[in-house]
Amino acid sequence: MRVRKKTTGFLATSVVAWTVNVTQAGIVEFFDYEEWQAAVGRFETIPFTGFPQGTFITDQYADLGILFTDGNDSIAFAGSFINDGVGLDGNGNISMSFDTPQAWIGVDFPGFLSIELFSAGKLIHTAEFGSAGVGNFGGLISSKLFDAAVLIDPLGRDAEIDDLHFGIPAPPTLALVALASLFSARSRRRSS
Repeated sequence: MRVRKKTTGFLATSVVAWTVNVTQAGIVEFFDYEEWQAAVGRFETIPFTGFPQGTFITDQYADLGILFTDGNDSIAFAGSFINDGVGLDGNGNISMSFDTPQAWIGVDFPGFLSIELFSAGKLIHTAEFGSAGVGNFGGLISSKLFDAAVLIDPLGRDAEIDDLHFGIPAPPTLALVALASLFSARSRRRSS
């Protein structure tokens, strides 16, 4: 479900709170793909297409600098993966590590999803996203670069994702400038 962007008064404040959450840890949480995309600029997308159902995904995307480290994440075909009918079933959680520290990550998914970010083995942030149904998005921009992420279904089911998006890191100050311009544009729209 997408919320219209042209709103006024109390509803506008509610929409901003619903689509973006700025945390105390220097991490911005996005619930809307278009807003996340506008804030990050360049990123890679893994749609998980091109493999037979049941293929275990580990190092197939190593050329993009990412490894799926659980060893049991597998390709699944399902109508709940609305982007293209193909996604990744974590058979539990989905854990990944990055060759180069990242500044942002985004995930299209059905249902509910928690994203945990790690730097040098230490948890730096946990965010929860989703709603009943399909077509959900959760995205993060972090002022502290992360080198691993774990995706978890907070309801205790297998984590499932449709597409995965992650950052080609720019210096954190550039990401923060992008965020500042996003919030500045929002403030101008709200005051007019």
